[in-house]
Amino acid sequence: MRIALIHHSDDITNDYGAYLAALLDESAKAKEYLVKDYDHVVNARESIKEENVLLHIVIPAGSNFSLKYWYGYKLNRIFKKYQVDVAVCLYGVCTNATIKQVLVIPDVSLVKQEKRELLWQQFAAGRIKESLQAASTVLVYANAAKQAIESTGIESGRIQVLPYTAPEVFAPMEWHNKLYVKSRYAQNKEYFVGILPDHNEAVFIDLLKAFSKFKKWQQSGMKLVLLPKDESFAGNIYDKLETYKYREDVNLVNDADRKDTADLIAAAYALLHPAISDADLWPGTVALQCNTPVIATQTASLEEYLQDAAVLVPDKDYEAFGDELNRIYKDENHKTNMTAAAAKQAALYRQEAVIESLWQLM
Repeated sequence: MRIALIHHSDDITNDYGAYLAALLDESAKAKEYLVKDYDHVVNARESIKEENVLLHIVIPAGSNFSLKYWYGYKLNRIFKKYQVDVAVCLYGVCTNATIKQVLVIPDVSLVKQEKRELLWQQFAAGRIKESLQAASTVLVYANAAKQAIESTGIESGRIQVLPYTAPEVFAPMEWHNKLYVKSRYAQNKEYFVGILPDHNEAVFIDLLKAFSKFKKWQQSGMKLVLLPKDESFAGNIYDKLETYKYREDVNLVNDADRKDTADLIAAAYALLHPAISDADLWPGTVALQCNTPVIATQTASLEEYLQDAAVLVPDKDYEAFGDELNRIYKDENHKTNMTAAAAKQAALYRQEAVIESLWQLM
């Protein structure tokens, strides 16, 4: 079987597509598939003779014209040339090819009447009805998202929920190991941890406001450790921190690898997650696997994933967010119950099962 994965160039906004692509890559290598990059094949003038191939195709996605050209013409020619059997469309857009197409819906906003800032989201939303009809299978990240897609009239049997899961490195931590993490990142103090967009100043400021409210009430040594979602925090984030009253209690960690990130989440008092969309689920998912309580903004899918392991507050309500920081700090039973709920909920999201289900859909 020959499988093509359709990526967009210079984009780091599609968490769900990147997650599924990584799982397929891992599964293909385990099954001894040839994994190739289309650009490399073309530039090296290689031929592909193997029967079982996973081909990554990265299309230039900087303009509406380019997207129309690739989805409407170029990709179909590539599929024919390399005898592709299945195309996995990671950005919510099917091609005009007649082969089997698996459509990934990265965010439920594509099927709703919502404002979309990104070009690829606008392009996908404008063609969502045609893409849903062309797809043999539609992949979504949560049952709440599935229900939204069902409302468009597509048959329920063609929609499959493949949730976010975390790799094994994200796991609960023994107390003596937590002490080491606290000494390394939080001056031997308890700390809240958050994973924030690299450049989103508004989200950063609201979280600082919530932390300020907590600090005024408690006068504690609690720290706030923040990680960038993608690469490193932008200069405007550092500029805002410079004028923050409790800046000495905030640590921006830019150089954490996956193991460091897992350790920071597992040793934290709680994960703080101001979700920016319904599909912004990865931080909450890894917190579950670490049995770490979560305080987050309200979305339907976060509620589905986290259940009693989280307290969800209204979006952009930093006062309510601060109230919950205070509550989880003062009420040890509340924190203990959330930790137990996280362990129970984590059992529902096992990566091995999702990898197997995803491969079977190919």
